[in-house]
Amino acid sequence: MLRTLFSATIMAGSLAGNAMAQAPDSGCALPAEPWGIPAALDAAISGPADKDRACMKALLIPEAHLIFASVGTDGAPTYRLQTLDDWIARAKSRGHVILEEKQLNFRIDRYGDIAHVWSLYALRSDGKAVARGINSIQAIKESGGWRVASITVRAESASAPLPTEYLP
Repeated sequence: MLRTLFSATIMAGSLAGNAMAQAPDSGCALPAEPWGIPAALDAAISGPADKDRACMKALLIPEAHLIFASVGTDGAPTYRLQTLDDWIARAKSRGHVILEEKQLNFRIDRYGDIAHVWSLYALRSDGKAVARGINSIQAIKESGGWRVASITVRAESASAPLPTEYLP
């Protein structure tokens, strides 16, 4: 259940001190470069589950989708699609639980004003490890900085352990 709570949730890395542009109307900083996306997303996710999500809404474009891929009980691939508002409602329902997203490793492919961030994440809830996996994040550059267009999340499981080449 927690792994679906936006395991996509990209974790703050050692590059958290990046330059940021101001997000429109939110008071939240948008990353000036794609390598700032993981730290910005982690900051928007981490904290009380019921916190204000203005920075999350600024970081993701209004049409963004969150896709949670998994394997069903029958062994067949499946997915769940959520809007950002769906995710926020699900997170808020957890109350004051403290979520912490951590970027363990990431790589970026960029061409002009589009970028793909492939990240290994770990998610904690009230200090307990609850999930880790891979986030596939598509981002676009706007005049104010980089924004996330979609995130596909695949949490690690017993039947699908993370490949060693993605581990830090």
